[in-house]
Amino acid sequence: MDPLTQGGLGASLAQSVSTKASAKIAAIVGFLAGMAADLDFLIHSETDSLLFLEYHRQFTHSLVFIPIGALIVAILMHLVVTRRKGIRFSLVYRFSLLGYATHAFIDACTSYGTQLFWPFSDVRIAWNQVSIIDPLLTIPLLLLVLLATLKRRPLYARLGFAWVIAYLLIGLYQHQRAVSVTKVVAESRG
Repeated sequence: MDPLTQGGLGASLAQSVSTKASAKIAAIVGFLAGMAADLDFLIHSETDSLLFLEYHRQFTHSLVFIPIGALIVAILMHLVVTRRKGIRFSLVYRFSLLGYATHAFIDACTSYGTQLFWPFSDVRIAWNQVSIIDPLLTIPLLLLVLLATLKRRPLYARLGFAWVIAYLLIGLYQHQRAVSVTKVVAESRG
């Protein structure tokens, strides 16, 4: 998915469990944590121009790495922002964990997929529910996250998260319908 969707989804889930007092920090930490797994693009080689393709959506997107990636984001956020504001590290880690956890799952909903079960399997999980850039998914999500941040009401973030789940379920249903029709047409043509 695109970075805005990644960040918006991370922010929406983090804000969903926040209080009014922590809604803004939940949005910031969740947004950054939601995008952090894509920092794997920094892995590259001067001699192998395709190396980044091997590592993109690999270990940083695996289920095993989620708590580790979230911890890295939480430490950085705590050192740079939240410690000065007197926010507990455990709260920052919870927001970071929720934000980071959304990344691999939304990437698995695309046709490119992700290696969710790395290091146990190199198979890319691709559920083909949504395109990599989808304004119909992203714009309502970002508007609801922004509303939740400005009004400090987690309800709007929950609605944003629910919007994404509903949209993906519709995508899954449509994908299954398309596969069924394709099979019928293929069988009728021999």
